[in-house]
Amino acid sequence: MSRRTRSFLPFRLAILALAWCVAAPAVAQVVEEYEYKPDAIYQVRTGLGITTQIELSPHEEVLDYGTGFSGGWEISRRENVFYVKPRNVDVDTNLMVRTAAHSYIFELRVVATDWRALDQAKAAGVQYKVRFTYPSDTRFAGAVEQEPAAELSTEIQPDRSYHFGYDYSRHKRQPEWLVPSMVYDDRRFTYIRMGDRTRFPSGNFPAVFARESENGDEFVVNSTVEGDTIVVHGTYPYLVIRHGKNVIGLRRSPEL
Repeated sequence: MSRRTRSFLPFRLAILALAWCVAAPAVAQVVEEYEYKPDAIYQVRTGLGITTQIELSPHEEVLDYGTGFSGGWEISRRENVFYVKPRNVDVDTNLMVRTAAHSYIFELRVVATDWRALDQAKAAGVQYKVRFTYPSDTRFAGAVEQEPAAELSTEIQPDRSYHFGYDYSRHKRQPEWLVPSMVYDDRRFTYIRMGDRTRFPSGNFPAVFARESENGDEFVVNSTVEGDTIVVHGTYPYLVIRHGKNVIGLRRSPEL
């Protein structure tokens, strides 16, 4: 090998290595960590058939949340953790979350639609989980030590007044396992008793949405799960229970 060839070889190898780096697909982090900044916009990349988890600080007290296209997404919340899942392809939108101390702005995007293996979805940029870190001087409302809050009681108390006037509607093909065993409210919270979560094919409770009128737009409601019961914060004329493509409608009868 000539001296000229020997001197040229490292250069060729460097060029090949650079070309390989450029050509290699950039796989986004499946679990991504964002540092909280006021008014920042956080990307949440999702895929059809995949649930993405958004985890806020456990010190956050979630007050409410809403999205620009509620019909295109399944969104549920358990304390400081949200679960989002797209229902269709062209449903990119935003999600606003308000806590007692902060506000969060998310952009929900569908980046994987026709994947056949999870590796393909991950290569497309799908995130399984988004979580937050916070600057050391971040303050949370009610973060001082205090007695732990008592859980909401879903048991019917003889000394309390309840409203049991709820009707439900469903298509004949909708499964029986999505029909609540009981629905009632105490004029502050609505209690939807669903039974053991093992009844549901995914193992997860359904998502609940509300409407102000029978044919009105659906919007996200604040809800938690206590045992076998979904507790909706507030009362609404109409509620919609969704689990995948299965839907049950609830109507609150007027009080006499």
